[in-house]
Amino acid sequence: MAILHASSSSDGPRTGWPLGDSLVNPGQHVAVCIGVKDSLGIERPTFEDPSITETVDLTRFLFGLSDGSMIQTGEMKISGHEKSNLVKFLTGWIGKPPQMDGSWDYCEMVGQGAMLNVAHRVSRKGRTYADVQGIAGVIDQLAAQVPDASKFAIPESAPPAPQPQAQPVAQPVAQPAAPAPVQPPTQTTGNMFTPVTSNPDF
Repeated sequence: MAILHASSSSDGPRTGWPLGDSLVNPGQHVAVCIGVKDSLGIERPTFEDPSITETVDLTRFLFGLSDGSMIQTGEMKISGHEKSNLVKFLTGWIGKPPQMDGSWDYCEMVGQGAMLNVAHRVSRKGRTYADVQGIAGVIDQLAAQVPDASKFAIPESAPPAPQPQAQPVAQPVAQPAAPAPVQPPTQTTGNMFTPVTSNPDF
């Protein structure tokens, strides 16, 4: 997924990577893109009316900095509309509007350098976090400072909690019909029994 198509319509985290509580310092940073994550079919409140939910496809970019820290962008709706946050973000990064004819995948930006403008913001819950406020390409004079993407270990998202499985209902063991009485020969004695097949659920 990560291929943009032109669109004429407007348009703790549920997405992204668990980066912990460490904060990237505000200011400009030379960085390298180390990951892109698309999250499809996410339900969230609409901006205009939080009592109404919408289902959207979102993406985030993960960057590694020269000091070994990492920072991710906020959620951006996957949209090829020229005024979408994603198109503005990519335009600032590559210096021109991205191709939206289905021939370019923005995941190709993994491994590419970037200049990030980082600021600290406070969430509605009062938590301070580092936010990527702007992005640009790396000028030639700073190209040697772009970190090596292979040096970063991308944190794995926690696997979803296992859903409780319905316990199988034990079925009573079917007993075969009692055999017709057999008259043993008068010269022998003994006991006869019928084996019962065990239930595989036990």
